[in-house]
Amino acid sequence: MNNKYHGRSASHFIDDFERRHPQSYFFRRNTLNFFGERISDMRILQETATIAGYDGAHECYVLSSLQRKYPGGPRRKYHYFDVDTLEHIIPKEGG
Repeated sequence: MNNKYHGRSASHFIDDFERRHPQSYFFRRNTLNFFGERISDMRILQETATIAGYDGAHECYVLSSLQRKYPGGPRRKYHYFDVDTLEHIIPKEGG
C-alpha cells in the first residue's frame, strides 16, 4: 500500500494522529520521556504491515522508535497505527 508518510518527518504523522485522537497520551512529552523516546529518533517505515490485533487484522503504518530507558539497554521498538483511523494497534501475542 502507498505510504503517504514515508520520507516525511514523524512530526507530520504525529500532527495527523493528534488531530484525530486529541485525548491520547501516546506522543505527549511525559509519556515519551518515561520510555526514553524522542520524536527526532522516530521514523515511519516505507512499507505498511498487516497486523493481527485483538479485534482482527489491520493494515498499519509502522513507526520505529528508540527506547533509551529499556532495562537491558536501548532497543528499537515498532508501533503500529491503522492506516484508516490512525488508531494505535497492539499486535496479538503469537499472531
